[in-house]
Amino acid sequence: MGLTIHWKTHAPESATLAEVTAKLSAWRQACLDLPFEMVTEIQHFAGKDLEWRLNDRAAPDRWFVLQGCAHAQADPKDEDSPHLSIDPVEVVGFTACPGDDCEPMTCLLARYPETATVGPYRLSPGLKGWQASCFAKTQYASSQGSQHFLKCHLSITAALDAAKAAGLLKSVLDEGGFWDDRDAEKLLTTVGRWNEMMAGFVGALELATGESLPAPIKDHPQFERLEHFGTTGDTAAMAKAIAAALKDIKPSE
Repeated sequence: MGLTIHWKTHAPESATLAEVTAKLSAWRQACLDLPFEMVTEIQHFAGKDLEWRLNDRAAPDRWFVLQGCAHAQADPKDEDSPHLSIDPVEVVGFTACPGDDCEPMTCLLARYPETATVGPYRLSPGLKGWQASCFAKTQYASSQGSQHFLKCHLSITAALDAAKAAGLLKSVLDEGGFWDDRDAEKLLTTVGRWNEMMAGFVGALELATGESLPAPIKDHPQFERLEHFGTTGDTAAMAKAIAAALKDIKPSE
């Protein structure tokens, strides 16, 4: 949970790996010109090399390839059927790191199988061409100060502008609203409200469970003030409901 930027990338179904890599190289160069802490080289995974990274929790670059996973409904004609994770058959891209306490920005494209078996389901996901859906949570960069948060959030936004210029960007959903209005002051007000809400909820949940819970918002230097202003009847009620549900969950043996 936390204020996040989501984006979707795409390239034509007919695009070759070389053509896609060329566009990604242009995107990567733009990121190198932005104030990211680090930008990796372009990586390409397919076959057993990709399968290993998807399935081995200790594998290097696992987070990178996992962001290449897509989702499809088991039965598109049945709205109640489950949404299933579809592993890619090929992934290419790079990672850009905005700064401390901000999630990395995964910049990639992936291809998917024509048919997939997920548990008892055999489906045709209909994922044509190169595409991906990625995200980065920026909210907790605010624990390092407003300017650091703005650097992280605005660097990702500028990188997405570069993806659009390269012809790779399909859509953006910015929970902070900055992608649409480019209003930095409004963004700071929004992340402040998110911090208060999250701090109030975490504090209420700790009170309801009697446990000290790990949560990134607790690293914020003004956590107690945020908790005070974020504590409402709604957050307390939600925390009590979740605490009650947790008591009914029996750990698996």
